[in-house]
Amino acid sequence: MVEKLLNLLDSLEAKDHKVLDALHALNVESDGFLTEESEQVERLIVYVLGGNDKHFEYIQDSSVFMDYANKETSRSELISPIRQAIENDWKGPIQTSVIFS
Repeated sequence: MVEKLLNLLDSLEAKDHKVLDALHALNVESDGFLTEESEQVERLIVYVLGGNDKHFEYIQDSSVFMDYANKETSRSELISPIRQAIENDWKGPIQTSVIFS
């Protein structure tokens, strides 16, 4: 099931890039048309792997899907941190802190 969802995600990303390329050729700026659809598929991938909305929120914050969409990581490099987040029950936004000295 995960493999099929990854195929769908890849297809959505490819179609979105084609549309964006066409718009760019026409000097029109856009953030993408299939962003919401891609996010829903990403959410389904997290669910199929045993996660929930809070796990998805953490994973979205970690940018693993963005790295995958930008072809910076492979499928296995995408799945591994998702499974790790679910197994360790990492939820919600990633907390960052800044220390000024």
